[in-house]
Amino acid sequence: MRRGRASTTAQFIAFNRALGNLSPQVRGFSDETAERFLPPRWAKQVEQARTRLPKSPSPFWLKGIVLFNQLRTAVLDRAILAALPFEQMVILGAGFDGRAWRLSALRNTIVFEVDHPATQARKKEMATKLPPLVKEVRFVPLDFARDDLSHQLRQAGFDAGKKTFWLWEGVTMYLVPSDVQGTLATIREISPSGSRVALTYMARTKLSMVTRLFLLGFGLFTGEPLRSSFTGADLDALARSSGWETLSNTGIENWRLDLAPALSLKQRQVGIQWNERIWVARH
Repeated sequence: MRRGRASTTAQFIAFNRALGNLSPQVRGFSDETAERFLPPRWAKQVEQARTRLPKSPSPFWLKGIVLFNQLRTAVLDRAILAALPFEQMVILGAGFDGRAWRLSALRNTIVFEVDHPATQARKKEMATKLPPLVKEVRFVPLDFARDDLSHQLRQAGFDAGKKTFWLWEGVTMYLVPSDVQGTLATIREISPSGSRVALTYMARTKLSMVTRLFLLGFGLFTGEPLRSSFTGADLDALARSSGWETLSNTGIENWRLDLAPALSLKQRQVGIQWNERIWVARH
């Protein structure tokens, strides 16, 4: 990401969730907080889309990546709720995630939001306008490639003896594999038995030249290039070496059949994120 600036990718994902919330098409998806965390220029676009919606109930911008983010959000929400009760939740690379402000089932949970200082500063500013539904929200600034996650969390009051849910959404693909492995090992070391982790990762697949050029341009534009991808076997091996036991490893076709079986969604509509998967594990 650009030095001193909030993550463009994090804002884009919140923008897509805000658009999806105008007309949810996936069972279990709802995110009224997404729009509240957007900077003015992005929020203005959502408002413009809202005014156009009655005239066009199925516009092009409610397809593709917007549907993908509805699915991903709903699947991760279910993974969180299925793991309850737990006393702590740590969101790694929290971006503009709104779960601490919209999931009432987490009312007895302390949520630690871990993210780059520049993105987190914007998030904290916007969060002052929203009452959290959780027991407490604690912001933990961190550069994954440089800082000590365990130390930063403990400084914020994280208790390594309490059952914890770790959420790592939309981040691992921007890290080198060794950083992914190191983080999984770290969170295993400071989590008691019964804790869980849910992360998204990019499945390794052969990409066309056009897609490669698009990703190169996207990385240059945002300052957030893709740095890693894994096969299912790669991730399972990495997990075992870090002390985690795989519970599920699913992709968009699984999510669609489970949550929106009547939904028509094709790879060309979603783009590279079609290859993103959700892995859930415990120890």
